[in-house]
Amino acid sequence: MTRHRSTASLTPLHHGRQLNAIESLRGVAALLVVFYHLVALMRVAAPPQLGFIASHFGLGVPLFYTLSGFVLAYGYADRLNSRGMLLAFYARRYFRIAPLFYTMLVLWLLTNRIVWHRTFGASTLALNLSFLFGLVPGRQESIVWAGWSVGIEMLFYLLFPWLMLGLRRFGPTLLALALACLLSAWVQSAFAAAGLGGYAYMNLLTHLPFFLAGIAAYRAWQVLQLTERPGLGAICALLAALLGAVLYSDRGYGMIDAALGQHAGMLAWSAVFALLILATGLRRWPLLERGPLCALGRRSFSLYLVHPLLMVLLIKLGLPAAVRPMGAWVGFATAAAVTLALLITVASVSFRAVELPGIALGRHVARRAAAL
Repeated sequence: MTRHRSTASLTPLHHGRQLNAIESLRGVAALLVVFYHLVALMRVAAPPQLGFIASHFGLGVPLFYTLSGFVLAYGYADRLNSRGMLLAFYARRYFRIAPLFYTMLVLWLLTNRIVWHRTFGASTLALNLSFLFGLVPGRQESIVWAGWSVGIEMLFYLLFPWLMLGLRRFGPTLLALALACLLSAWVQSAFAAAGLGGYAYMNLLTHLPFFLAGIAAYRAWQVLQLTERPGLGAICALLAALLGAVLYSDRGYGMIDAALGQHAGMLAWSAVFALLILATGLRRWPLLERGPLCALGRRSFSLYLVHPLLMVLLIKLGLPAAVRPMGAWVGFATAAAVTLALLITVASVSFRAVELPGIALGRHVARRAAAL
């Protein structure tokens, strides 16, 4: 294992290895969400054979959460043991998210005013600026479209150092994951029964199992001393594929719900994602180690936050209507190609112009905070 720099700057550890495959999985998650909204938001008709886009590609967000739990544990676990380290952690997380989110917030405020003649009150603006909208039923979706997931992510960042105090080993982490699944299922049912609508899904407690599954994947790999074990990695990938196939089928999903309770099928995807992530640590997968998916993964936050606004623009320009006469396959492929080409271009610009300077500023602030 390579020698690391001092923890004074709270530089995330890589344990002697940069996990490019994790970046690629972020790219996959971003593409899942983009294709999901191509159907759900732009109303581009997908061929019947691609019905899984509407039914399953929304899982890109829980996959993001599982990756986030793993990456935070991989980079920071067992290191947040002083006031300075905590402040440095929060500084890095804030400046990783805030610059692009605030940029999109301004653009969405302008879009709402110019296109829909809509304005927002001071309380709504305050909730969005503070990232606390995820705590308020009815306000959880944010002014920034797709921003609901960012609100959940920021709340998890707030809790992460304190959660890790009790999740120092694999056993307690697995127990916490099981308890979080029970809590998530109860919250979804209780909030839905209370008439809270989308908030039953768009809240931290509902998605907490996915974050904890990522932490559990790290703790499991830590038990194996963070080493490569290709055979075991292949087994993890196979188990992820088998469980994913069961959950993909209506019958399998229903059987899990019937056996373990309502919402168990949805929560079981956390195990699929955790196994998949663990497989990337135990074994190198050439297709995920480099190439376009890895590049998209580095830009995944821009891809995620930019795509709804771009899609609104494309709707206004008539792209969905233009591809409709082309037939299901050609029309869908054309809409996807145009959307992705524009999105990747714009996301690359926002990544360089907004995200990278924000990351650099976060590092600078973190170095100063760590010295306190």
